[in-house]
Amino acid sequence: MAKTIDLQISKSKELIENYKKNIEKLKDKGVTMAQLEKMSQDLVILKKANEECDSIRKTLAEKVRNMNSILLECKENYQTQKKIVKGYYPQEEWKNFGIPDKR
Repeated sequence: MAKTIDLQISKSKELIENYKKNIEKLKDKGVTMAQLEKMSQDLVILKKANEECDSIRKTLAEKVRNMNSILLECKENYQTQKKIVKGYYPQEEWKNFGIPDKR
């Protein structure tokens, strides 16, 4: 769980618990049990949404690692093939083989 989410859930639960203990003192301030129950329900929803995001992050991280390994292989292949042309042809002809002339 993300530290920010975990911290918010923890702080909110403690607040709700203590507000419920002191609800009589807080009623005249506009605090209701319905509000506290709604806050509790929102925390459950937040926790579930965070778990879903964690799962997506894990899947994404795996896909990014896979993509990066494919990218590395493509770069290595490109460099290997480029060296062939650079080794046998003058720089003026490199563009004919799709190799940019970086002068």
